[in-house]
Amino acid sequence: MSYRTMLVHADLSRHAPERLRLAARLASAHDAHLIAVAATGVSRAVFPNGYQADPLSLEASYFEPLRDSATRALDQFNIIALQTEVAHETRLVWDLASDALARMARFADLVVVSQYDPDEALTEPGWRTPEFVAITSARPVLVLPCAGATEPGRHILVAWNGGRESSAALQAALPMMRRAARVSIVSFRSPDDGDILDARCQTDLAAFLARHEIRADILALDRDIDHGQALLAMAVEEAVDLIVMGCYGHSQFRELFLGGVTRTILRETTVPVLMAR
Repeated sequence: MSYRTMLVHADLSRHAPERLRLAARLASAHDAHLIAVAATGVSRAVFPNGYQADPLSLEASYFEPLRDSATRALDQFNIIALQTEVAHETRLVWDLASDALARMARFADLVVVSQYDPDEALTEPGWRTPEFVAITSARPVLVLPCAGATEPGRHILVAWNGGRESSAALQAALPMMRRAARVSIVSFRSPDDGDILDARCQTDLAAFLARHEIRADILALDRDIDHGQALLAMAVEEAVDLIVMGCYGHSQFRELFLGGVTRTILRETTVPVLMAR
């Protein structure tokens, strides 16, 4: 597996320049084609066939500034992409950002977005974008923290719980893991948990990664605290620059209304997170 097509969210937020630069560097490193998507923030139910307001109309006075903002976001991306000399293109989409990214992500190998910033006003609920794209498109999503990040991938920490989601995340991260200096795979166990990373599983996991030319430290640790907090603490202690995890280890209803590891990580992480479902 390799990343041949990457998608990045382009907007005018304060985090956009760093997000665009990092996506361009990643695409260049993986020899991938990079597509920037700027959304107007207007549901495509309003303009199912594209923008159709009459010039100088009251309708146009509302919608044209939204188009202009999206155009400026793409202009900003073009400057960065040309400086990086990465193969790229732009898409201006009349839709909500989350819906536009989720729809276009189906034709990409990786999507780059930013962590929700509660201190910055957005045109739609930004907290839902990473999870929504990962769930709806079934594509891996790289979430960059508001705190800032260098290019991720030198020391990767993979969260393993034996489920389909963590397996999907592991698979999605293979291109980055092959380039990493160090890979750690960790499973946290509470006192009442079974052994989800037994000797047979560790052997099979190590053999699978070895066939992809990846050597990893595989750890099973006992923790009696929230697993999301344990993962974040380990990331800081070990100077990790990328967390890899499955999105929604439990039912979507439980994660959405009762919290969970996914929401803890996305809310509190200070390092990039690659998640898949």
